[in-house]
Amino acid sequence: MWISSRFFVIFLLLHLDTTCSEPFEAHLRGPGFVMEPPGRVEFSNSSGGWLDCSASGSPQPTVDWVHADGSAVTEIHGVRRVLRNGTLVLMPFAAAAYHQDVHNTIYRCIASNSVGRIVSRDVQVRAVVAQAYKVDVEVLSASRGCTAILRCVVPTFVKELVRVVSWVHEPAIYIYPSLQGDGKFHLLPTGELLIHNLQESDESQSFRCRSMHRLTRQVVVSSPTRLRINSHRGIISPSVVEHTAHVQVSQDEGAVLLCVAQGCPSPEYSWYTHNGAGPLPVLSGPRVRLLGPILAIEAVTGEDSGVYKCTAGNVGGEASAELRLTVATPIQVEISPNVLSVHMGGTAEFRCLVTSNGSPVGMQNILWYKDGRQLPSSGRVEDTLVVPRVSRENRGMYQCVVRRPEGDTFQATAELQLGDAPPVLLYSFIEQTLQPGPAVSLKCSAAGNPTPQISWTLDGFPLPSNGRFMIGQYITVHGDVISHVNISHVMVEDGGEYACNAENRAGRVQHAARLNIYGLPYIRLIPKVTAVSGETLNLKCPVAGYPIEEIHWERGGRELPDDIRQRVQPDGSLTISPVQKNSDSGVYTCWARNKQGHSARRSGEVTVIVPPSIEPFAFQEGLAEGMRTRTVCGVSRGDPPLKLIWLKDGDPLPDLLGANVTMLDQYSSLLSIPSLSATHSGEYTCVAKNPAAEIKYTALLQVKVPPRWIVEPVDANVERNRHIMLHCQAQGVPTPSIVWKKATGSKSGEYEEVRERPFTKLLGNGSLLLQHVKEDREGFYLCQANNGIGTGIGKVIQLKVNSSPYFSSTSRSVMVKKGDTALLQCAVSGDKPINIVWMRSGKNTLNPSTNYKISVKQEATPDGVSAELQIRTVDATDSGPYFCRASNLYGNDQQLVQLQVQEPPLPPSVLEAAMISSRSVNLKWQPKSLGTGDVTKYLVEFREADRSLPPALFVEQWQQIEVKDPPHFNALIENLKPATRYAFRVIAEGSAGRSAPSQELIVRTEPQRPAGPPLSLSARPLSSTELLISWVAPLPELRHGDIQGYNVGYKLSSSGNTVYNFTSISGDGDGGNGELLLSGLAKFARYTVVVQAFNQVGPGPLSEPTAAQTMEDVPSRPPEDVRCAALSSQSLQVSWQPPPIYHTNGLLQGYKLIFEPIIDDIQPSKDEVESRKTTALTMVLTGLRKYTNYSIQVLAHTRMGDGAVSKPLFCHSEEDVPEAPADIKVVSSSSQSLYISWLAPTEPNGVITKYSLYTRVVNGREELNNEKRSLPSQQAYYEAKGLHPHMEYQFWVTASTRVGEGKSSRVSSQITTNRVPARIISFGGPVVRPWRSTVTLPCTAVGKPKREWFKGDVALRQGGLHNSQMLDSGDLIISSLQLADGGNYSCQVDNGIGTDRLTHTLLVQVPPTSPTLYVTSATSSSILMHWKCGFTGNAPITGYTLFYRRTNGNTDEMQLSRHASSHELKGLVCGSTYQIHMSAQNKVGTSPTSTTLHVRTQGQSPGHPASTALLAPNSTSLLVRLHSWPDNGCPLLYFVLQYRAVTEDPDAEWVLVSNALKPQRRIMVNNLRPSTLYQLRMEAHNVAGISQADFSFVTLTKDGDPPPPEIMHRGHSGHTTVILGNINLLIPSVAAVSGLICTIIMVVVCYRHKQANHIQKESLDNRANSEAAQRERYYATIHKVSMQNNDKIPETSEDISPYATFQLSEAGGNMSQPHHGGPANTLLHSFMYHERALAEGCSSPPPAASKNRRRHSRKTEPESEESESDQDQLTSSRTESSNQHEGKIKHSIIYHGAQSSTSSDLSPMSEQKSLPRRGRSRYHHQQYQFSTNTTPRHHNSNKMNNNTTSNTNTTATNTTATQPSTSSNSNKILSPRGGNLKSISSTFKSQDSIQCHIPTLVKSPSISTQQQKQFHKQQMQQSSSNSQHSSTSSNPNSSSLKQQQPLLITPKLHQLEATNGNGSPELMGLDGIGNNPLVACMPPSSQFRPIPHKSIMPAHEPPHHHHQNLNHQQQPHPHQQQQQPHPGTLLNPSTAMLSSKFFTAPTLPK
Repeated sequence: MWISSRFFVIFLLLHLDTTCSEPFEAHLRGPGFVMEPPGRVEFSNSSGGWLDCSASGSPQPTVDWVHADGSAVTEIHGVRRVLRNGTLVLMPFAAAAYHQDVHNTIYRCIASNSVGRIVSRDVQVRAVVAQAYKVDVEVLSASRGCTAILRCVVPTFVKELVRVVSWVHEPAIYIYPSLQGDGKFHLLPTGELLIHNLQESDESQSFRCRSMHRLTRQVVVSSPTRLRINSHRGIISPSVVEHTAHVQVSQDEGAVLLCVAQGCPSPEYSWYTHNGAGPLPVLSGPRVRLLGPILAIEAVTGEDSGVYKCTAGNVGGEASAELRLTVATPIQVEISPNVLSVHMGGTAEFRCLVTSNGSPVGMQNILWYKDGRQLPSSGRVEDTLVVPRVSRENRGMYQCVVRRPEGDTFQATAELQLGDAPPVLLYSFIEQTLQPGPAVSLKCSAAGNPTPQISWTLDGFPLPSNGRFMIGQYITVHGDVISHVNISHVMVEDGGEYACNAENRAGRVQHAARLNIYGLPYIRLIPKVTAVSGETLNLKCPVAGYPIEEIHWERGGRELPDDIRQRVQPDGSLTISPVQKNSDSGVYTCWARNKQGHSARRSGEVTVIVPPSIEPFAFQEGLAEGMRTRTVCGVSRGDPPLKLIWLKDGDPLPDLLGANVTMLDQYSSLLSIPSLSATHSGEYTCVAKNPAAEIKYTALLQVKVPPRWIVEPVDANVERNRHIMLHCQAQGVPTPSIVWKKATGSKSGEYEEVRERPFTKLLGNGSLLLQHVKEDREGFYLCQANNGIGTGIGKVIQLKVNSSPYFSSTSRSVMVKKGDTALLQCAVSGDKPINIVWMRSGKNTLNPSTNYKISVKQEATPDGVSAELQIRTVDATDSGPYFCRASNLYGNDQQLVQLQVQEPPLPPSVLEAAMISSRSVNLKWQPKSLGTGDVTKYLVEFREADRSLPPALFVEQWQQIEVKDPPHFNALIENLKPATRYAFRVIAEGSAGRSAPSQELIVRTEPQRPAGPPLSLSARPLSSTELLISWVAPLPELRHGDIQGYNVGYKLSSSGNTVYNFTSISGDGDGGNGELLLSGLAKFARYTVVVQAFNQVGPGPLSEPTAAQTMEDVPSRPPEDVRCAALSSQSLQVSWQPPPIYHTNGLLQGYKLIFEPIIDDIQPSKDEVESRKTTALTMVLTGLRKYTNYSIQVLAHTRMGDGAVSKPLFCHSEEDVPEAPADIKVVSSSSQSLYISWLAPTEPNGVITKYSLYTRVVNGREELNNEKRSLPSQQAYYEAKGLHPHMEYQFWVTASTRVGEGKSSRVSSQITTNRVPARIISFGGPVVRPWRSTVTLPCTAVGKPKREWFKGDVALRQGGLHNSQMLDSGDLIISSLQLADGGNYSCQVDNGIGTDRLTHTLLVQVPPTSPTLYVTSATSSSILMHWKCGFTGNAPITGYTLFYRRTNGNTDEMQLSRHASSHELKGLVCGSTYQIHMSAQNKVGTSPTSTTLHVRTQGQSPGHPASTALLAPNSTSLLVRLHSWPDNGCPLLYFVLQYRAVTEDPDAEWVLVSNALKPQRRIMVNNLRPSTLYQLRMEAHNVAGISQADFSFVTLTKDGDPPPPEIMHRGHSGHTTVILGNINLLIPSVAAVSGLICTIIMVVVCYRHKQANHIQKESLDNRANSEAAQRERYYATIHKVSMQNNDKIPETSEDISPYATFQLSEAGGNMSQPHHGGPANTLLHSFMYHERALAEGCSSPPPAASKNRRRHSRKTEPESEESESDQDQLTSSRTESSNQHEGKIKHSIIYHGAQSSTSSDLSPMSEQKSLPRRGRSRYHHQQYQFSTNTTPRHHNSNKMNNNTTSNTNTTATNTTATQPSTSSNSNKILSPRGGNLKSISSTFKSQDSIQCHIPTLVKSPSISTQQQKQFHKQQMQQSSSNSQHSSTSSNPNSSSLKQQQPLLITPKLHQLEATNGNGSPELMGLDGIGNNPLVACMPPSSQFRPIPHKSIMPAHEPPHHHHQNLNHQQQPHPHQQQQQPHPGTLLNPSTAMLSSKFFTAPTLPK
């Protein structure tokens, strides 16, 4: 083990020797990118891609790749590889193998080594999956002589990857991009082809675009396209038709600004730049070319950026356009400094320098990174990064990353090195004492920069060199050095002081500790020591052995110290300071001994050397070239051997310097320079050294030298567009500065200094770099050098620009007709001589000698040579490319000249629409061949394809336009109508004439967004949260399509928000008027409203905003911070703060304070709840009960009423003195004692603390004695003993609280007597106890009497009552109290001397009886109910609990206030039945629940629309207007829609369109066959049910014409066959038709008989009714329904509120006892006005129960066909958006539920709708109900008078107008069988309604007509007397009658009363008088049982022009019915459903 560890230590030692020395020998260098990957890499999936990344550094960095999130990039087999050289390879892949995270992501390259880590810029990699694409050509035509533009249209999905490489001028002339063009054709770098100077001949030429995919290199060529020339006549001012608004190019690239204008004559172009103070004209120059509509700039610079303006003008005017040129200049990023060395603890600062072309660039997005990680922003200020308190962790690589807005990034790196830091010991060893033998290891650890070197010493000398000592050390990853000394077998001589020394160039540090080895003293060998004079010498005696007693030093036999400079330290070391050479040199001996006397000694020699010292020297100032100088370096002291040498600039003197060095003596050296020159300048150092030290001294020698040439400038030549470097370098002392100047004219003229700018660079060595040299750089240049010595030097040189031949454009084309002479010209510029050669196809040289058709000309021009090639009699074979090749001494160039020979034209072929818009169609076509046909123009003809016009007119309707743009084969036809079908055809025209028209193309233009806003926008408030918005559709000419709906936007006007909240509603497609009810708005808030119409394209413009404010409302929040404080015993002060401002909902009018005492009385007092109003925020309540707890609530009120009430606050009034005790008794208990008892005060006004009993002895009138005695508050009696006999004693009592003593009771006197009569000392009075408890009734008496108890007048015996017990004390105890136990209990005492009697009134409190619950109204989502309290159980009601549940649903309960008497349930489900009952609570318990009411919310299953309103068939489609389906009050949920063709097969399959179609305005059913009969079956679903309907329709013909009649006939025949073929259907059909005919005949006869009377009466009633309506119209409010038995029915219209309700009670029921055996039966009728007020702000707002009112009535004009078929379009045709704003309509019936074991649901009332036609009745197959529907547009006053003058007396005018009338047409009766049951929708005034339930009839015994008359007379007499009888007060006659027949309750109709002979009103109509039946209403009660009765006599009802017959069977005459009664049927309403529709009864049996 020891051997192996030794080898390890040896290896470690060898390794550490090199490692530790490395920081001193080699410099580490951080990584830097040699090749940084580009910022964006794109490649095709077929080629793959790779990213190269390499870096350099020391050590060599490793290269890795990471993702944007920092995760490492791994290899994916077959997809991605990372090569060893750092290249990331993305392999080719199939399209299906595309991975987003691999092929479209961001990569970063990471280079790292031990110094640090750097990250590259983001590399956005994008792989493109190769896919085929097509390119098209778009032609912008122009006028003759102008410029046409051909644009290559590339699909957008490859547009950024495809560039235009060339255009092909058919057949084979190629046009390539250039900046100048050839004068005719100019292909811009952006791909547009410009064709200048258009002529007629250009129209026959074809062009194709050649594009190349820059990744796949795929070339795609477009189809050929021809030009067209616009033919204009007259003068047309120019207009800019095409210009590049923004051109962005990189620096040094070429830029082309395009500005093409059209006009006649052709406009002239001018260009201006706006980059200066004003517009400056752009002048043509070497880099700038003005080519008409083109401004071309070569090699752009940043100075070229800015705004340019092009102006095109002719005689007609001028047009201009602005263009912006942006030059993207590359930026350079640099960090200064790029290497920074900072000492630890110092501050490092880096600055990121961002420049462009040498100029700083400000305001950049700069990010700093350290070792690849982004630094937080806390340490940087703009472009500077500051690193404070540098530590070892801060060293590494720093990066500055600049990200430009364009997305590209630039970065620079810098390295932060740690500066020199002196070593610091991190770990050291300790002193040890050992026995010889074991191994020892000593360890030291140090840190520093550079990494320190550690050395070891033993007693100041190197460690012994033997095999037992091993030294090893290594460096940690943190740069710390750890060194070990291992001694394998320690011996005595190894002992001593070991020291480890850590040293680097910054300093050193040492640690020492002893290693003691037990043994005899031993001194190791002392080597020779050299000391330096003047320093301190420390000699350590190398002694070993332990313990050592003493160590001594001797010199020359004398023990030291013997001098003051010498000192022997406690550890035995000798210190001499300072050392002196003469006295301290010699031999020193040290000896040591231990306690045993053993000693050892050893001697060593010390030599002292004196270090040298140099005398200062210097060179003289002002030395110039040629002068001499010398200086002497002298050593003033120092021991030999001395060595003197000279250095220049740190290096030995070179031999070529010419300096002489002479040793004057061994202490002096002379340096002399005989002839000074510039090379002699520098720092000269004299070095003197001996064995003690090395000393240096330096002096500066500077020789002034005038400038001289190092590189003298010479004349130069340069080729055009090349770079040239003009060298000019000079030297001198000081260093001269170089300035270049250029002559402005001749060589001897003025010179201007050349400054740095783009393409002109001044290098640091003085050279001038000229880039992209053009002719403007030619001339004379002067280079000057000056350093202030002399006049300086200069040299003039000449720069010549040698121009190789060049052409103004690379290509041009020539077009000639066949047989003409072609003239091909080329003009070449350049240095002469120029040789020109013409070539065909680039290789065949043309020579006139070999080709007779050609001739060549050439002539010199000022700029070069102009050449011309003529070809005579050209034909098609001469077409092709020709090259003009020019060459001179400096190069060559060639120009392509394309020759094209025209051929005769060909006719066009294919026609298609390339683009269809709303007002234009872009047509494109192709020729029949690709030849260059001589087509001069195309004629495009078009017309409207309107099928409504006869075909004969089609030919005359063609419109024609000329297209003179043949190469493109397209035309834009404009000014068309949106959404219109057009027919197009194209005709080609050439020299040979016109071609035949092409095949017609039918195109329908697209619709447009509406161009106009809705009109007449208005908004008016309906409530505090609702605004009704109405508008008119936009003008028809601005709709641009079918208006599909409107967007209504609204916002709070007060908010700063500019965004509207939009709600969409559907339109009818015809652009009708619209309205929307906005609900859920903020209360009392002003809103701004806008409307916009939309069609299938999109929305139109917004209308002008209008504003409206919602109405005021009550505050929704109570006052806040309600506080209360007691001021006195009868006053409280209450304060509060207003409600939050956003919840006041109006202007606060004041506050209301509601307070009540919390007392436990038998019944609450009459003044239990009080309220007071104030406008202040505080109120003092006075006159309160003393010492009483009050419940206080506060509410705020506005003009609209009271707001929310605050939570109850309880406050107690203060105590006061009590009232007098209620009573006092004094009785004689013995001859010398009196017994006094008293009652506590009824008003204690606090807590009774004591009673004071006053006693007074009276003898006659003289008071003998008095005294006062205090008794505890619990004691109410006192026995005064030891009294004098036969004396009168008077007593009175007072009670006291903590406030004081109260009033005294009455004075009671008693005389003591020997005879004690029987007297009761207890007190009687009321006793209140809860049931089931026990009560003790006291009867304490004196005189030992006999007691007797009575209940009422009945004596009680012991055990007489099962729950009572009489005690011996006289008390009566009653346990388990019940209600029957209440009453008067009297105790009577008698002892023969006297008698006394006491009465207790016992009141037993029990739970209350159930309340009586009434339902007063219902809507589709709410139910309003009232109730009245029953027996309270002798205790106040504390609250109510309302229970309700939907059928088959869970029961919900709601706690209501004890003060409440009504409640409205909201949020209910439409058309659903609810079960509602209620219970009451008092302190004892809860009552039984009330009778359960079955109430149905309004709403029905969907209705059935008319076919004409629902369906609109087309040829192959059917439009279904779903919005026309009536929802009957419940919103539609979905539709089921299916259809089938009507064929002979009755079992044809149905085609399902949708089984869950959401409600929408309309839906289109497609794929139908033209001229076909179809059957459509639809189901509409809502929460109330389902309705199904079948419809038939016939599709139009293929051309859209109506179908032929035979199809309809065939469809009807088919149906007839089905019916006639079924005998089961035939017989009922014949019977039904026969009955219908008979009924019609009878109706016509009756109608004619009564027509005259009816018309006359209707006219009078209409006039009277109109006057009444004006008086009675106002906002209505609902009053609380008083449910008391003595309520009166209102008699006049003034007594009736529009929402008033009244009660008709039946005698025989017990309303006050809900637990009565028979249920209570009450019917409430409600008369409701639904008409809005004439003026806004009526006195009373709408009640809460009818908050949502009926929508506004429609107009009175006749309806359209669709509106007539729709029963309520405004209500039914809802969209989902508008549905939530719909108002809900209240029921007009108020019912009170009846309960029995057989009761069923009450019949619901349907939601009242506005019927569009009069007399409209509806049928339903299961439910029956008699209902009145409001009809907003019809006012039939005689119907109003006939049916609405019952108990309500709705209008006074009606009464007046109809009293005289006894017309036979006055009264109607609803017959269950006979007559016509008419719709009541026209029998009431508009918006008024009365509704009564008509029960379904069941069979009962007969009732005579006379009995019915008598009963109804009695009933109406009861009503007229205004007394409604409860169940306990009944009329015997009526009661007996009701036991035999059902009760019929009817509204009191004035016209039903006639005066009989007695003057009493007589009921008419039942016996047929006037032939008008009585409208009878029956309460839906279960009390009416089926009983025998006579049938009700039916009567005929004459038909009316707006009524429908509901029963088609002929009925007997009423008189016959009276004489021959028939058995009838009357149904119990509790066992039959009441219909929500009009009543129809089945046929009654005869």
